Amino acid sequence: MQLLTVKSYAKLNIGLKVLDTLPDGYHTIWTIMHEIDLHDLISIKKNKINKIQFESYGNISVPTDSSNLCVKAAELFFDFCNINDIGIDIKLHKKIPIGAGLGGGSSNAANILLSLNNMYEANISNSNLCNLAFNLGCDVPFFINGGVQIAEGKGEKLSRINFDLRDYFILLVCPNFSVSTKWAYSFFKNNLPKNFNRPKFRTFQNNIDWSLFENDFEEVIKTTYPEVTEIRETLEDSGALFISLSGSGSTMFGIFNDFSKANLAQQTLKPYFCHIVKPIIKK
Repeated sequence: MQLLTVKSYAKLNIGLKVLDTLPDGYHTIWTIMHEIDLHDLISIKKNKINKIQFESYGNISVPTDSSNLCVKAAELFFDFCNINDIGIDIKLHKKIPIGAGLGGGSSNAANILLSLNNMYEANISNSNLCNLAFNLGCDVPFFINGGVQIAEGKGEKLSRINFDLRDYFILLVCPNFSVSTKWAYSFFKNNLPKNFNRPKFRTFQNNIDWSLFENDFEEVIKTTYPEVTEIRETLEDSGALFISLSGSGSTMFGIFNDFSKANLAQQTLKPYFCHIVKPIIKK
């Protein structure tokens, strides 16, 4: 049986603006999503029992029933392609923290769609895979093409952007709590910005103006979890060029132009899960 193993990368949000509230209760957003080299490993192999079998291993436990996005993605793919031979074994080595704003579950789902499209030679275009992925979650379409993209609408309106961070080092700091995205969005009911100047964010010169970027969720999260402010202060003292929350949290990250500074900050923040990562750049 053919065994396919893929890396399922995490992402960061470089700035995140929460805009209008939609009739269905969702919000429109603007953000830059950037893949990073922290990743889960997914292995897929066909089996002969015509069932989707899923297991996860590693230090991070996830549901292994039909509620897992890997299983949901596989079921969606087989249903969309009208495939009756659905016998596959999926093994997930989970390394990306859950509820951390790093998109691990969404990345897993997208990589299942991509892998099955390859394994079953379904020849679904990436554009159509993005449309399919949106049924699994607002962040899932981003991971079909990955790299660096502006995400608008609910997160499904994606466009490539020239935003090169390859010379930087990024320190992830994950506190010992997770954040429910639904809970975080519940705070955005009034006082949403009526105007947002999107065009100025679409072109970047060699020198990035970090002051342009902020994550609207950080103000929300820090009122409940003061650790976020403490982490920010430590990263500031360590010389980070830019500090932010990723997604709706709970991960804070600092961007450094010097590895030694990032490494020193990591040692200072040792009580937390800390990881120095590099950005993923795709052509």
